[in-house]
Amino acid sequence: MDHFADQTWADFVRGTGPTGSMREIDAHLATGCPDCAVALDFWRQLGTFGTNEREYAPPRDLVRVVKLSFPGPEARQPEMSMLARLIYDSTLRPLPVGIRSGAASTRQVVYEADGLTVDLRFERKPHSRTISASGQVLDKQAPLTWLGNAAIVLWTDKGRIVTATEANEFGEFQFEFAVQDQLRISIAAAGRKTLRIPLGILSE
Repeated sequence: MDHFADQTWADFVRGTGPTGSMREIDAHLATGCPDCAVALDFWRQLGTFGTNEREYAPPRDLVRVVKLSFPGPEARQPEMSMLARLIYDSTLRPLPVGIRSGAASTRQVVYEADGLTVDLRFERKPHSRTISASGQVLDKQAPLTWLGNAAIVLWTDKGRIVTATEANEFGEFQFEFAVQDQLRISIAAAGRKTLRIPLGILSE
């Protein structure tokens, strides 16, 4: 017998085949069959790939953040998300002449919705293709109260996740992303509607 079936090879590299078959393959490989030596190498690589793939798992924190952004079937009700309203944008207020040529370009925006205030700051250094963002989510109905543990997700206009993070106990969060336009932020927390914030033009 010169060759073996795929299932036989699969069982052999996993060490799960019948004892007789295992001995038969060992004996055949000892004859120096080049075709079977190549087949053995292939099945061993495939077995290693399968083992590594089975053990792979994304970070639990990232999984939790993304899950918070998508309400489960039992929570899907009308108006479970809402568009936040822009109440302040620093780009609409010209800076003093001496400040306009600073080392970094900083933009601050403030949004409100569902009793929450979201303060966002975007900073981009000259000649950089990366924007640093930081923010804080506050509860307007309870002074000095922050929305901690909220899931913060940055999306493209096509619905692809750019980055995701989680607000700390003070409602603060930060992340970085490559310069691009038409992004949006969603902020999700248990018991509240998901806030949607369109960022518009950031590349200028």
